[in-house]
Amino acid sequence: MPVFRGNVGNLLQHWVLCEVLEAWQSYAKQVDFIDAYAMAPLADERYPETELASRRRFDWVQARLREERTPYERAWHRLAPRAGRYPNSAALLTELWHGDYSLVLCELEAETARQLRKWAGKVKASPACVSIKVAEGDWRDRFRQEFVTSGDLVLLSFDPYMISQRVSGGNPANMDPADFELIAAAVSSLDCPLVMQLSTYSANGGNPQPAVLAATDARLEPAGFERLGVVRADGHMMSVLYGRDLGEGPRLDGLSGRFTSWLDEVKAGECGTVWSQRQAVGEEPWPLWRQRSY
Repeated sequence: MPVFRGNVGNLLQHWVLCEVLEAWQSYAKQVDFIDAYAMAPLADERYPETELASRRRFDWVQARLREERTPYERAWHRLAPRAGRYPNSAALLTELWHGDYSLVLCELEAETARQLRKWAGKVKASPACVSIKVAEGDWRDRFRQEFVTSGDLVLLSFDPYMISQRVSGGNPANMDPADFELIAAAVSSLDCPLVMQLSTYSANGGNPQPAVLAATDARLEPAGFERLGVVRADGHMMSVLYGRDLGEGPRLDGLSGRFTSWLDEVKAGECGTVWSQRQAVGEEPWPLWRQRSY
């Protein structure tokens, strides 16, 4: 059965992804999406979550999806209106993106890759789908091959369990400095705007966030990437955005503050007080994370 975490890590990764897509709508007709850890298109089994607060915040958002307050919640609601199901990044993109798209979905687990191929057959029927390819196996194998893109926008997504500033010991679920050198080489010939999202969920093993950022900067900046921003959920979970050759495209300023504001509303909403208090005095219920300035 396809599984998902159902925690704040999901909220962080996909809130950021959907905001990036929303920001680029006016700048690119086609997005070429390359996902290193694709996951199932629609998961319906949840991992046991040891962190109760993280699980509770995910549940609070899911229970209120019908309000469709953000691009993320709107897409999630339309893709998985039934509680207990959760879409992957590629599915969220197909729901949100207004133009054409191509998808390269890397997936190590064989059963998940099979489900992605089945889903791909349905996605191909959409006029917006230029191509969709499922690369079964380690994403690193696919990144040693050539990528063909439209030249409008390439969006790269990586969400390993952990990013290590040192060699990670060969665990494909983690990333280390050699991986970033491989990524830089794989996209070196692409002459178009690139945005890369790196989401990581653990700082264990002596990998605090500042050290991880220093290690990724050291490998990506010489390849022409600049760090656009860091969005944190806590001291372990963060989503980092890098860009290259953005031209007139959005700089994605302000995502960190808006996510923090949104997550604070979620935390407060668990107590059932913040919404009623603000509405009672006529205040805008969602002041900061609705104020986009791309």
